[in-house]
Amino acid sequence: MLRHHAKVSRKHISQETGLSASTVSAITSELLDEAVIVSLQGAEDGALRRGRPQVRLSLNPNAALVASAVQQLDRIAVTVCDYAGKTVAEIDRPFKAREAGPEEFPRTLIETISDALATLPPGAGQLERIELGVQGITDVEGTAMLWSPITRYRNIGMKEALEDAFGVPARVSNDCCMIALALHWRDPERFADNFAAVLLSHGIGMGLMLNGELVTGIRSSATEFGHLSHMPRGALCRCGRSGCIEAYAGDYAIYRRATNAGSESAPRNDIAQAEMSGIMEAAKNGDADSIAAFAEAGEALGTGLANMFALVDPFPVALVGHGTRAYGFIEGSLRRAIGDINPYVSGSGIEISCFPDEKPLIMEGCTITALLELDEEIARSTAPHQKIFTDAV
Repeated sequence: MLRHHAKVSRKHISQETGLSASTVSAITSELLDEAVIVSLQGAEDGALRRGRPQVRLSLNPNAALVASAVQQLDRIAVTVCDYAGKTVAEIDRPFKAREAGPEEFPRTLIETISDALATLPPGAGQLERIELGVQGITDVEGTAMLWSPITRYRNIGMKEALEDAFGVPARVSNDCCMIALALHWRDPERFADNFAAVLLSHGIGMGLMLNGELVTGIRSSATEFGHLSHMPRGALCRCGRSGCIEAYAGDYAIYRRATNAGSESAPRNDIAQAEMSGIMEAAKNGDADSIAAFAEAGEALGTGLANMFALVDPFPVALVGHGTRAYGFIEGSLRRAIGDINPYVSGSGIEISCFPDEKPLIMEGCTITALLELDEEIARSTAPHQKIFTDAV
């Protein structure tokens, strides 16, 4: 309740949770004693009200710190937040992933987190958890980056190195999964129990929420939407296979098609935003090849979504990343592909939202994941609290 609403009274907690006033009082008193939460004097709805003022409760910012990090193709970013979720330190610096050896990934991450922590004032709290979002496939235990398009190396361990360096629990997660969790937490009515977050960037990724649970694979983060087959023996994908959705909808695929480089030409990994902006400008000016490139991207995305809808039923879709700037050029073919492939689904009826910047969402997903895991850890470690809650239920 406090994580969602920041400042609430015991009465409000009781009303919202259904727990008795005495149970809420017992739980909150213990958390106050442990300095996990703090009381704020004053009436909840302003100073002017009759009767005894209600004391609002809030999370104690100094109870703990969590560090969130994002490693991408050309940058590494770290944010440190207090227990109330407020950012207290952040660093964003260049990181040339393609030139880095496997040992440089955890080493650079450790250095960046250390530098961020060094900027904190005394008494800011202790670091208690680290969450890392990476582009690529991770194992379900959250220990390593199994494969990523940003490096030729595989099975790069992160968790052990981070835990050895800082002495706190750490986890490695797929960036698109973190995007989905951020949207679910930020707007639970709009992005409720069933939706997908599709990353449109240099590559194509997906975070999928079904029945209120984030979908992962048996052994890995899975949900590699960009590497579903769109056209067997089709265009060359940067994963090494041919015909993937990404080979038609990723930045390099759109650029390759717009410039008539040939579908079998090697995917470029250094396409600048200025170059993609040039393709969009050309499409606006009526260039047939640029228009066709975006249309093929939309068709590939729509085909993939239609196949997923046939498997689990339709769901809302959030398109995320700089590729959404071209949504006006891909929407038509995307929606047509959904309707053409799945006769039970109207392409025009699918709710689609766009978010042009993925990094804040990845970071937000990492932060809320770390904080909720810390909340659970505090709850498990508080035996009397556990007993009170169990008895109440």
